[in-house]
Amino acid sequence: MELPIKQRLFYFFPTLFCFCLPFGSLVLSGLIVLWTIVSFINIEKEEFKNGFANKNFWWLLAFFIFTVASAFFSNNKSEAGFSVEIKMCFLLFPYLFFCFKWPIQILKRCVVSFVSGCFFACLVLIARAGYYAAMGHSEYFFYTQFSAFIHASYFAMYLLLAIALVVLLYPTWFKTQKNITYAFYLFVLMFSVTIFLCSSKLGLISFFISVPLLLLYKYRSYLNIKKVSYLIIGILVLGFFSFKLFPEAFNRLSSLTTITASTLDKTSSESTTVRILIWEQCLEIIKTNFLFGTGVGDANDALYAAYAKNGLTGALDHNLNAHNQYFQTFIGLGVFGCLVLFVLTFGYLIKGILKKHFLLFLFSLLIVLNFAVESMLQASAGVLFFVFFFCFFNLVSEEELLREE
Repeated sequence: MELPIKQRLFYFFPTLFCFCLPFGSLVLSGLIVLWTIVSFINIEKEEFKNGFANKNFWWLLAFFIFTVASAFFSNNKSEAGFSVEIKMCFLLFPYLFFCFKWPIQILKRCVVSFVSGCFFACLVLIARAGYYAAMGHSEYFFYTQFSAFIHASYFAMYLLLAIALVVLLYPTWFKTQKNITYAFYLFVLMFSVTIFLCSSKLGLISFFISVPLLLLYKYRSYLNIKKVSYLIIGILVLGFFSFKLFPEAFNRLSSLTTITASTLDKTSSESTTVRILIWEQCLEIIKTNFLFGTGVGDANDALYAAYAKNGLTGALDHNLNAHNQYFQTFIGLGVFGCLVLFVLTFGYLIKGILKKHFLLFLFSLLIVLNFAVESMLQASAGVLFFVFFFCFFNLVSEEELLREE
């Protein structure tokens, strides 16, 4: 049955949003605004009431309320306003997901749109890097100069989720369409190569954690000790050839093995060193602002003052945030705000295991890994991805996604 035009408009915007998300475009904010406006003419009383009864709705709303309240008492009103603005999707996405009907066909369309967006983003980036390489600038195939749309760590995270969606869902959805089946292998290869070109330390670590878990889950019914041994050998071989093909990416990982307390340089801005130095300051700030934090608007100011006081010139010169979302939230919102964030991440990681919802589990795992080394909720590429897919995977189970129509 064909949907009325007002409903088609409502479902059109999230589909387009999913496609545009990997490009990190400013158009995303406009799509959310239009999606919200169209929602007002699609409200149904019972669905609306059910949405407010959904506990997922309230966990996200609680984090937003903490942010707004903290912003009100912050001294730096400009930074406080930015914190509220960037976290508006903690209010809007739960409303848009949990207060409306979502046909399974629309949810599947969003998945296909996101995967397609990731694929075309990869094509553009590789073509762009190839153009610059032809002009004598091969560095455009590496790290931040390669990942032009969003931060390399975030883009690698997007692609890892896209790989999981393709591997778990596409063979069932498109089993009668051979051309899509062949594209399945192309997508996985393209996304994997691009992750290595992004050369993010966390992206590589996440790849070698999540891909084996994905394969074990996907082929769990076929596995025995012999096949698991083959899988381990295959992963080691993949790692070896990856090292040979992408030496620059693995060279960035070498810094993880050379850092010691005696070698920490307070003037350094090298990513691993500066994080360790910053986290030491975070712990000191948290001790004196344990219950309610400094206020979200004053969190970064407190960090900058600590950098200046303790000679962290590398971090101060670049105005670096906590580079850990749990520390960032603890500094800004205090223990209660951080506890809500723990529920939204570790709590739903456990839920994914208990509910046998692997996609929710893997998504939460990727979020936890990224939150550990990035203040993801301080950037639109991080917060939009987190809240959108948090709502998505808590709206639909893996069994529903795999169910044949």
